[in-house]
Parts: sequence; structure tokens; C-alpha cells
Amino acid sequence: MTDTIKADGLIGITLNNINEELAQKLGSEVIIIRSPIYMGLDDFVRIEIETLVAKAKSRRKKLPKLTVLLETTGGSIEVVERISNVFRNHFHEVDYIVPGYAYSAGTVLVLSGDNIYMDYYSVLGPIDPQIEGEDGKFIPGMGYLYMYEELVAKSKEGEITNAELLFLTKRFDPAIMFVIQQAKNHSEDLIKEWLPKYKFKHWKQTETRKEKVTMKMKRDRAANIAEILGDASKWHSHGRGITMRELEGNDIKLKIEDFGSDKELNILIRQYYDLFIDFGRKIGSEYAIHTKYGLRRIG
Repeated sequence: MTDTIKADGLIGITLNNINEELAQKLGSEVIIIRSPIYMGLDDFVRIEIETLVAKAKSRRKKLPKLTVLLETTGGSIEVVERISNVFRNHFHEVDYIVPGYAYSAGTVLVLSGDNIYMDYYSVLGPIDPQIEGEDGKFIPGMGYLYMYEELVAKSKEGEITNAELLFLTKRFDPAIMFVIQQAKNHSEDLIKEWLPKYKFKHWKQTETRKEKVTMKMKRDRAANIAEILGDASKWHSHGRGITMRELEGNDIKLKIEDFGSDKELNILIRQYYDLFIDFGRKIGSEYAIHTKYGLRRIG
């Protein structure tokens, strides 16, 4: 038991040290979060951020920007908004690093950043609010809406089978569909608000024609990105990974920083991320938050 405690302590110290090395490299405070985005996560994040702020103030240290390493399957868009509000209340600039994946609501949170760092392996996901099914498991909301619309279309054409008609009348709850649609609208509204305000704030002229970029152009681009990411028929699956190359492609045209192109930064991110994941598994905590002051279990 004693050896185990000592080993865990050494791993914890190593994690803290790598966090500070990464922070120095980026000129930033660093936090890593691995969790679904459900009610309660916002409270944990607030506590960790307020701890960073309080300790900086006690040393009369001015806080730099914040960099968030994020891994999540998604969750509640309301919680996303609250977490972003926590970050922005204390930091003028917030960047996101996605070493692995950030799906659905996690994608919306990442799009609130001033800069987004990914590499060839990283993925974001479609905007797809999740709902709790009868078995307590969460299911993709956009798939629910898409199936409903498909069955309604078949019904209008007279091509629906009796089994499909029964499924349509028994399984689709208007109240649930309303909640899903509102969550989707909320997600798109946040993207349309956050991208022009943060990610596009230094976008001054177009790349090809060198035209001056207006606020209307920024808002139109943000609206287009929100529409594409929310198109269930395009992405087919809640878990469909959207790569850095696709995000920067002709459809979405979103500038992504490739951390893999910086050897030192790549090593630090991978060391930090891999050790964080391994340590969480070792102590039986799949979900956790870590700052330079230590690890907080959240599941």
C-alpha cells in the first residue's frame, strides 16, 4: 500500500510539472478536462478556475490566457455556455487543444475559443444534442429528428409500412422533439455569437481577394459553419469525427493550429494527455480535471 501511495504521488508531481512546462511554452494557464458535459461539471470547472485565480492573486501574479485541453463525448449545451462564461469571466483569451476528440456540445465549446489546436489525429463532431432514452442511456437527438422527418415524408408519399407507422405514432414524443430542436438552435446561436467575437476577431481581410472583412461577413461565415455542423444528413452519425483537414476545407473554412507541426509542443501535449489518461485509469477515475495544483476526480 505504501509503495502504491508513493507511486501515485510521483505521478501526480510529474503531471503538475508537465502542466507547468506546457503553460510556459504557451504563455498560458493550462487545464485539462475529460468528461461528458453534464450538469455538475460546470461547478467543478468553476472551483478549479477560481482556485487558479485566487492563488495567482495571492502571489500578485497577473494571469495570462487560459488553454483548455478537452476530451468529451458531448452533453448539455446549457452547461457548455456556463463553462465558457466561467473561463471568460477570468481570462481575456481562451484557447482549446483537442488531443483526441470533442464531440457535439464539446465541439460548440471548442468553437468558443480564440484559437483551436488539433493535429491529424484529433476530431470534432457534428452538433448533435443528446437526450436520455428509456433505458437511461443518452441517444443522439439529431438522429431522432432525422428519423422522424424521414418517416413523415414517407407517410406523405403513401410509402410508409404499418410497422413504420406504428413506430412513428408510438415512439416520437413531441415534447422531446421540441427540447432537441431548442438545444440545436441554442448550439447554433452560440456558434454564431462566439465565432465572430473570438475566433474571427483578428480576421481583417479575405485570403484571395484581400477584401476588408466586415462584421456581416464574420456573422455569415459563423452561420454557415453552424448550419454545416448541424446537418445530420451530411455527417450521418453522432460519433462521426470531423478532422482538422475537413474543418479547414472548402466547406467549413475554419483556421486550425496544427500542434503536431511544433515538435516540442507536440511532445508536451502528448506527454501530458497520455499520463493524465493513464493516471485516471490507474486510480479508477475515468473522468477528471487537472491543473498545476493537482487532479480532481469527477467520476
